Amino acid sequence: MARRIEHRSTSEWSASAVHQALIDVDYLTDRLRTLGGAHAELVEHVSTPDGGVRYQIRHGVRSDALPQLARSVVGGDLVIDRSESWRRQDDEHYTGEVAAEIAGVPCTIAGSMWLRDLDEPVGTEISEFVVSGTVRVGVPLVGGKLEDLVADQVQKLLAAEEQFTGEWLARRG
Repeated sequence: MARRIEHRSTSEWSASAVHQALIDVDYLTDRLRTLGGAHAELVEHVSTPDGGVRYQIRHGVRSDALPQLARSVVGGDLVIDRSESWRRQDDEHYTGEVAAEIAGVPCTIAGSMWLRDLDEPVGTEISEFVVSGTVRVGVPLVGGKLEDLVADQVQKLLAAEEQFTGEWLARRG
C-alpha cells in the first residue's frame, strides 16, 4: 500500500520568480550543496521541446543519519535519484512532475507539482506551491513502516527546500 504525500506552501515571491529559481542551474547547485548531503550532484539539466525544463539531481544521506530500520534495509549510505520536469501553463501558473528512486531499495516516489500566483491585493506578490504524490516501498513486513519514514523525510526535505528557496531569492533581490 502506498503512502500519500501532500505538501502546500506559500511564498512572498511571484510564481514566475519561484519557477525561475526552481529551474536555474545555479540555484539547483547551491541547493544541493546546502541540502543534498553526500554525493549530491546535478546529473542532468535540459530544455524540453515544449518549452519546459527537465533535470535530474542526486541526494545522499549518510547511513549514520538514518533510523535503524532504514539502515538495516539500505545497508549503507542512501543515494536518491530525483527527476523533475516543469512547464509553464501561463504567466501565473506552472506544472511539473517529480519522480525519485532510492538506489538498492524497491522504493519509488512519484507526484505532480503546481505553482501559481494567488489573488492578492494590488502591489503584493504571493504564490502557492503544491506537491501531491505517493511513496511505495516493496519490502515485505516492513514496507509500510518504511513508507511512513520516507514520506516524513520527503515532507521535511520539501520544507527545507522551501526555506532555502525564499532565502536564495532574497539574496538575489
